[in-house]
Amino acid sequence: MPRCRKCNLEMDKSILSTHYPRGSLPVRGYKCKTCGFELISIEEAEHAQELAERLGLYGDVGALTRTITKSGGQLAFYIPKEIQRELNLKKGTKVKVSLRGDEIVLTPQ
Repeated sequence: MPRCRKCNLEMDKSILSTHYPRGSLPVRGYKCKTCGFELISIEEAEHAQELAERLGLYGDVGALTRTITKSGGQLAFYIPKEIQRELNLKKGTKVKVSLRGDEIVLTPQ
């Protein structure tokens, strides 16, 4: 069992919470019964981080505002160059357009 950095007492196994912008996840760790200091292993932290990313708990990463324009009689907007590079988008790339609540979701195919 690890020892508390503050009290130098043995810590108890505990289920802790890691918090993210869009929710929280339980993680296995240790908690000091005297001062409340909490500790999780690197492996547990990495697992929680991967799960939070898959579940979308980090929220919108790098969200940018764009203005709707008109192109050929239809509404359109420009995709920022950073996103084009990150997703390897090119002219002619097919995207699936869907709604998630009140959000427009574009998914490259």
